[in-house]
Amino acid sequence: MAATCPYIRRGRGSGSRRDFLALGALGGLAFGLPEMSRASPAQQPRGDATFGRAKRAVLLFLTGGPPQHDTWDMKPEAPSQIRGELKPIRTRVAGIQISELFPKLAERVDKIRIVRSVSHGDTTHTSAGYTMLTGAIHPKANAVSATMIHPSPDDLPPLGSWVARARASGGSLPFVALPEVIKDANVNTFPGQEAGLLGQRYSPLRIEANDQHDGFRLPPIVLPADVPLARLADRRQLRRLLAEQGGDREMNSAAVALADHSEVAMNLLASAPLQQAFALDREPARLREAYGSHLFGQGCLLARRLLEAGVGLVTVYWHYEGPDDSPVWDTHWNNFKHLRQRLAPPTDQALAALLDDLAARGLLEDTLVICMGEFGRTPKINAKAGRDHWPHLQSILLAGVGIPGGTVYGKSDRDGAYPAENPIKPANLTATFLHLLGVPPDLEAHDRADRPFRAYLGTPITELIT
Repeated sequence: MAATCPYIRRGRGSGSRRDFLALGALGGLAFGLPEMSRASPAQQPRGDATFGRAKRAVLLFLTGGPPQHDTWDMKPEAPSQIRGELKPIRTRVAGIQISELFPKLAERVDKIRIVRSVSHGDTTHTSAGYTMLTGAIHPKANAVSATMIHPSPDDLPPLGSWVARARASGGSLPFVALPEVIKDANVNTFPGQEAGLLGQRYSPLRIEANDQHDGFRLPPIVLPADVPLARLADRRQLRRLLAEQGGDREMNSAAVALADHSEVAMNLLASAPLQQAFALDREPARLREAYGSHLFGQGCLLARRLLEAGVGLVTVYWHYEGPDDSPVWDTHWNNFKHLRQRLAPPTDQALAALLDDLAARGLLEDTLVICMGEFGRTPKINAKAGRDHWPHLQSILLAGVGIPGGTVYGKSDRDGAYPAENPIKPANLTATFLHLLGVPPDLEAHDRADRPFRAYLGTPITELIT
């Protein structure tokens, strides 16, 4: 059972009766349950075999900004202040080299398309993260201080929220995020993680790390062992009865709507595949070990189980873990030390295991895999052996859903500073992902002034995915 699983460990308030009771009081269902009554018809592209090819997606977000020179776009012929101390290694595909820190992924490059030309202009972590998560330039991009940037109900939605909106149907749970809400310096929350204009019902179900960062707290949709399904059904009936017995007509209408949402939540509680997804101890020890004991690796394993259970999109963020000079992928200091000791090995292990696992289960052919951060890092190594923020060029990885593996798309210039071929803006990149996930181009969100904002802020890049 999930409650006794050694990998999903109980944290404070996790899976308690109080959490379960609180679930019944959720009106907006802040963890993203779709609302069918607000779903409007949308036109789907005709004659395009790539539209909707992805049944599900996993987004691995390397919070802080991974350095392109030391990962997927090495410059061995550049001066030492640019190329750094790491060496390129051969991969399974002739002509493609990546960093020596990723030997497992080097053997799986045939499943990966390396994209070396993603570019925008925002150097601030929080607003740049918003740009990469939503495709939109934040109104306060390049703010002098990150404290000026905050999540807002007027934010445009991230990928998962649009997927939730497009697939609105009772009983589905299309958007999950783990293991934390990401923050710059663990203080300033990145906008673009919540549903924004689409409303809280399309925000993610959040699965949080436990206090030890070696597992996860059970989310409130996990049914406690002392609540049998029969009792769950009785509670559902009681809630509906109370709503229908209301005296005031307006209050009665609101109560019935609340009961409808709660019924969807109850259906999720009764969903065996979803309940079982959290029991990582059901996986063979060999497979659990393949993903690695690091929280990122266990998050990737949980993501695969959630996707298999029917979740449409899972975002796995790199969590804040310290030390102070580089708590995430923000390697202003000691870039090479942190890459070697703390950042690259868990990423190499987890992503390699995820690709193998998805392929072995026949899921890779219709699962979109994305690995990216908010920006890249400076070509020139600074005086503290680090690399600073550099939004003008980022390398990302794509896999699955027929995207040609063993290939490189785009090209950077000699110093790895700017795109030299096929530059990609976040708006077009996000539109490409939405297209693959079957989100119709005319789907809209409305702000408080009822102004429409379409899901696609750019044009899908067909050659990127074919």
